[in-house]
Amino acid sequence: MSPTLETVAGADEARALGDEYVTAVGKIINSHVRNEAAGAAVFDEPSISLAPTPREKWLACRMAMEEYGHHLKFNKLAAQLGLEDPHTRPPLSVFDFEVRSWTEYVMTKAIVDLAEIVLMEDLCECSYQPLARLCRSLMPEERFHVRFGATTARRLAADPATRQEVRAAAHHLVTMTLPFFGRGDSPNNELFRRWGIKRLTNDECRAEFIRRTRALLCDDLGLDYPEVDPRWRGTTS
Repeated sequence: MSPTLETVAGADEARALGDEYVTAVGKIINSHVRNEAAGAAVFDEPSISLAPTPREKWLACRMAMEEYGHHLKFNKLAAQLGLEDPHTRPPLSVFDFEVRSWTEYVMTKAIVDLAEIVLMEDLCECSYQPLARLCRSLMPEERFHVRFGATTARRLAADPATRQEVRAAAHHLVTMTLPFFGRGDSPNNELFRRWGIKRLTNDECRAEFIRRTRALLCDDLGLDYPEVDPRWRGTTS
């Protein structure tokens, strides 16, 4: 069994450890390459035209720019490790959500970007230092996105005209985001933790996401919470 590592300084050190470490950290990096681009293209770009005011259009443009910037920075890490094309696999299923209104966009920032924060917080302690540093550097922008979503959601939930739309989008997105963290019995996650790439299990990350989104919906917005299970073993028919 491979040892848990404290730090791996860069690509050369990662390759010196062997293919298993490079493959493991590469899976994490390539997932972010795919999903940062998908979030910008599927959620942020279409929402610029949905924004009701020039200021909100500017905010949507800013967040699209930042998400594409995250994609490029993760892509740079992938290139340093010589990883295969990350787009050989599709982005996560949460990006199948079609944003049809400004309210729905706001809820993607409050909920889906919060899932990204939960994952990135774990990676801030990653043994692969270039990945840990990048995640720490991106955290202020990710927190801004979630703060924007939560603050705007409070205003929309307080308005009877949009309250039900907030609830419907929140329930849908919470449920769609649960697979974001991966299977509870994932062999990949065991490998990540063994090499010090991640600390938490997928179910522990999912439980933390549920805790934070429950606080948002119930405590901040005064809404109910969908019935969910912090354990996920894959798609069911």
